[in-house]
Amino acid sequence: MPASTRYFVDVPVLSLVLAALAATGNAAGAVLQRKAALETQDAEFGRGVLARLVHMRVWIVGILAMVAAFILHATALNLGELSAVEPIIALELPLSLLFASWAFSPSLGRLEWASTITLTGGVIVVLTALSPTPGKPTGVSHMTYVLAGGGTAGTVALLCLVGRLTRGPLRTAALGAAAGTSFGLTASLVKESMTQLSDRGLFGLVSTWQTYAAISFGVLGVILVQASLHAGRLVAAQPGITLMDPLVSTLWGVLVFDEQTQGGIYFLVAALGAVAMLASVLVLAHSPLLESNEDAPRVASPRPEDPAACPHPA
Repeated sequence: MPASTRYFVDVPVLSLVLAALAATGNAAGAVLQRKAALETQDAEFGRGVLARLVHMRVWIVGILAMVAAFILHATALNLGELSAVEPIIALELPLSLLFASWAFSPSLGRLEWASTITLTGGVIVVLTALSPTPGKPTGVSHMTYVLAGGGTAGTVALLCLVGRLTRGPLRTAALGAAAGTSFGLTASLVKESMTQLSDRGLFGLVSTWQTYAAISFGVLGVILVQASLHAGRLVAAQPGITLMDPLVSTLWGVLVFDEQTQGGIYFLVAALGAVAMLASVLVLAHSPLLESNEDAPRVASPRPEDPAACPHPA
């Protein structure tokens, strides 16, 4: 590619912009879906709850935002490398806080703004230090796919089992991490599908099994997001969703697709940037904005026939 069309970390700048837009769509979708989930917490999560959600306009708009984000994400992966595109997806969390401040009234405080700046700086440090170069998504052996895919799918299953056997914040966190892991695997498979689309056209896209596996795990991720949001507070679900997606897909980029990154002191700098990202995510995840108004006690309106509701004068 000509030097005039390459910027920043040796990745087309358009892929980074599209990844940021995808993070924006995911953030908007998460907040809108949480608003819908708050209205269905009177029942155990299952097909009945899903049937109620699909009739809610706010939930439908949230899903459409996620679909748009998926398309932007896939396009970004087609233009750039997994290990460059995926860290930007972590910006979904501070964007979720921004949208939550609009949806639930409280504004961002100094701690949220400081953590957002730190998270953004961490993303820039990671991308600059690693400076990933293209890998070989179409040259992966079937055995490597079996081992890597089986291990990732097994992780999703294990986290779902933990979510099923536990209650409270641990259940919410486990289901959120399962959703993030599923989305990370989806992004990794989409990278292969988009490469096939570029190399062989539409036939390459529809004739590769990775396309259908990506769709399956993408749908599974959406269902797991609904389950985690229904199980508890967004404050418990969001860290797993935010961190596991870029972690899993970045590992796939480096270990499976053989994307090359800088080592030595550059790797140490990238690790420091990743620690800053992790710390920022954990701080932001405990922002009151993510609680919306879900922890407010629900006081039933007194009925007129209730003697306590209409006390008689002494």
